[in-house]
Amino acid sequence: MLKRSIVLLALIIATVFSLACEDSPEDGMAVFAVSDINGGNPVVVAGGVGGTVPMTFRWRPYFDVDGVITEAYPHGDFIVEHYRVTWTAVTAGATVPSPREETTAIFVPVYELVNAGIIVVTPTEAGAVAAGSVLNAHIEFTAREMGTEQEAKFATVLSVTFN
Repeated sequence: MLKRSIVLLALIIATVFSLACEDSPEDGMAVFAVSDINGGNPVVVAGGVGGTVPMTFRWRPYFDVDGVITEAYPHGDFIVEHYRVTWTAVTAGATVPSPREETTAIFVPVYELVNAGIIVVTPTEAGAVAAGSVLNAHIEFTAREMGTEQEAKFATVLSVTFN
């Protein structure tokens, strides 16, 4: 009787776990990274002049921690389609620009490093912020898996000094 109870309990637990985990691991999940922002140098923007910041993008399937998958199948490559920039002040009393969205097309194949320039500060934003102010730019990227409608979101934060 005890053995049947243990087997029944094991089946119930297995059923609960299978219902709780509806998403399969091969459902377009990815781990993105943004690295080498501005070559490791501080981002400094002159008043009234916008700033494009070079960044390096990469992605891998989230379940391939050892990097043994050489092909992206069943995953396709991703394309970063747009990003949103929001600001927070580091310097007390600094003017914070309004959030802004940009459209882009950055093709990011699996496991490859891709360099691209991101418009972090527009000339209008740079002209509205007082010299000497330091702001944090919060950038949220949205990418789409090629050939599907599967989206991935990832973000980075960087400090910008206005001169």
